[in-house]
Amino acid sequence: MQITLQQIGKKATLLVVSLSVLLTGIATAGLKKADAREEYVANSPAFIDTNGHWAAKEIGIATKKGLIKGFPDGTFKPEQTVTQEQFLSLIERVIPSFTGNEPDSFIKETYLPAAAGRWSEKTYHHLASAGIMPSGKPTDSMTRLEAARTLLAAIGHQSEGEKYRGTTTKFFTDLSVENEAQVITVYPAYKMGILAGFPDGSFRPDDKINRAQAVVLLNRLESKIDELYPGNVTESEKKAMTQAVSSFVGDVMDKQKIRRFDDLVAYVKKNNLPVSESFLREHFSFMQYEVYDYVRFPQFNELMYFAKIGMNKYRMTVQYYAGDLGGSVDRTFYLSSSDGKTFRLIGKDE
Repeated sequence: MQITLQQIGKKATLLVVSLSVLLTGIATAGLKKADAREEYVANSPAFIDTNGHWAAKEIGIATKKGLIKGFPDGTFKPEQTVTQEQFLSLIERVIPSFTGNEPDSFIKETYLPAAAGRWSEKTYHHLASAGIMPSGKPTDSMTRLEAARTLLAAIGHQSEGEKYRGTTTKFFTDLSVENEAQVITVYPAYKMGILAGFPDGSFRPDDKINRAQAVVLLNRLESKIDELYPGNVTESEKKAMTQAVSSFVGDVMDKQKIRRFDDLVAYVKKNNLPVSESFLREHFSFMQYEVYDYVRFPQFNELMYFAKIGMNKYRMTVQYYAGDLGGSVDRTFYLSSSDGKTFRLIGKDE
């Protein structure tokens, strides 16, 4: 559960991948599709300035899918730098749709004002509940480091960075292991195949991303989502899984207001609830301490991914904003079901 918005606002940078104005061209106010996106013509997958370009195939694939568009003059301008709001808009097009919730006062005061009145305002507002927000101004260039952070959030895998906290292994010549904020972002993004290094052994975290590179990352994001969340999970199963977890969390945390682990275990046993003790330990271990602060649970209307990972076993990942204390967080729940209708909440290794 890493790379918090709190860190971004106070020290680090949480990035986001968006690509709209330039990947879509010139502003077209009042466009209904996103109300907040700029889009423009050129439906043909062939652009007059991409023939022979190293990313021509990737650009063609993304264009045919309707994810990107070119300019009125038939060009794509593959070497043109991408801004944060543009990259953010691209990500919004690839990730699953979600309703989202109203950003809290901290988010409104800290991260949304910069986009107020811009074409990207609704995109910023929408992705805020998923904890996907850029660190700088909407018109700032998107860098490789920020792209890595945002992409990890977009696939619900920011917590992968915890594996590298405190590591002494040096992956890149230009990235010090002393810079933990960069390590826990770059290392997982690299190991997961989201962003690669350069032949000279560098990562170049501050390099700006151009339109061609952004398209490659967009296609890679789409492929990575399919890889990380396998299995055919039906809409009814998704709804039942979400209901099973959200109703349990809401019951014990909000309705029953249980705050001690022993009381939680006793409550589950007394009411014969379909929840294993392993599940409780994975998600409510903070209750075992006399004094604690806990990262709040999602509202379950944020960015969600579902996967079927075995015989009658499912996985549900929620990427969300957990308040000033938690920041941007991804939380994964495991469930089992024999009929796809009723679900039991279980531990990861059950």
